Amino acid sequence: MKKILLATAIAFLPSLASAEVKIGDVIGTNGDEAKVALEKAGCPVEKFEAEDGKVEAVCKMATTGEMMEIVIDPATGAVTDIKMGD
Repeated sequence: MKKILLATAIAFLPSLASAEVKIGDVIGTNGDEAKVALEKAGCPVEKFEAEDGKVEAVCKMATTGEMMEIVIDPATGAVTDIKMGD
């Protein structure tokens, strides 16, 4: 029984790891798409800001409580930078 549970847990690890947002990920060209993608990644959006022709989504990681700024290219919807902390 323990082997079955361990095998099941290991099988789900890749899907959990892929939930985080990485530079280059395309999360959407509008706020609604980006918000849904970030929430699925465990980082509910608190606000959006426009800066230097890019969009910054400010969110808090559900697992760590750490604030993040996800910089998004509005033309492509791709993540171009991730800033940790305030």
